[in-house]
Amino acid sequence: MAEVGEAAAPSGPAPSELRWSVGLFVATSVSVFLTYGGFWGGEGLDDHEAVLGAAAFAVTLMGILLAHELGHYVVARRHGFALSLPQFIPFPAAFGTFGAIIELRSEPRDRDGLLEMGAAGPLAGALCSFVALAVGLPSTRPPEALQLSPPEPSLWEPWLTPILAASPRLQALSDWLSPPVPDGEAPVLIFANPLIMDLLGGLLLGAPPDRLAVLSPVAMAGWVGCLLTGINLVPIGQLDGGHILTALWPSGERRRSSLLVGLALLGGILWSGWLFWGLLLALTGAWRGISPPQTPPLSTRAKVIAALAALVFFLTFMPRPVEMDSLPAPPPAETR
Repeated sequence: MAEVGEAAAPSGPAPSELRWSVGLFVATSVSVFLTYGGFWGGEGLDDHEAVLGAAAFAVTLMGILLAHELGHYVVARRHGFALSLPQFIPFPAAFGTFGAIIELRSEPRDRDGLLEMGAAGPLAGALCSFVALAVGLPSTRPPEALQLSPPEPSLWEPWLTPILAASPRLQALSDWLSPPVPDGEAPVLIFANPLIMDLLGGLLLGAPPDRLAVLSPVAMAGWVGCLLTGINLVPIGQLDGGHILTALWPSGERRRSSLLVGLALLGGILWSGWLFWGLLLALTGAWRGISPPQTPPLSTRAKVIAALAALVFFLTFMPRPVEMDSLPAPPPAETR
């Protein structure tokens, strides 16, 4: 995602900025590696195979994110933008990162520049995500490979239980955010298939991956890349899709973005992640887009790039990317 800051003349990055950007990239890579190994890798980083899986996920996902940000950076520089280096954001939960941002330090000179800069990142990241899916899907394991275990009480449960019991509204909110698991069953996260994964699955596996299939680390990184690409192409404000839509139709950008932020907040009913992203855009002011010059009109090349971005959005967008379900828990192992 690209954000706008104060105007500045285009120049190369300062050494301190380069060190900071590289440091954040390394920190985010470590965060992605440890998060996947500790949360998604099953038994953690206790054996050689688990370490290799976490490394494959981290290298693949960071390659996708780097391609996305370099797409923005290179095309923006070609159009004369002044901008920062990519700033990666480590986050030791979920998939280990919030992605990255680039700060634009000058306004676009024309609509072509804004559109092509906005589209370059998602197109580059999507291409790498599609390659990761093509490489990783043949190693997908069947649903029988799921490792199910009954839910374990959280550290917060002793404190939260009496509070929730005293407030039906808070209890209802807690149940919506994290539906309770019936007795005798185990929780399981279901990852939706983006259209590109169904298409590649049909081509490479003979059928789309099952909703309970266990994705290989490389395929999982490709899935995360599709998730981030689809979110970034939502046409709101300073998201990449917002840059593209504003370049196509500059008039009415504020009204259009405020309406779409409202829809994103309502989308929290379908998936709580939309509520998070809607609040993030609203609170940071990123719902307000960039206003490019009205003239000259868009070139044919820019219109073709916009069409490609729309196709990528169609292939990667998932209205409900993740949902929680439950399956019968396996019987406890016998001890001797």
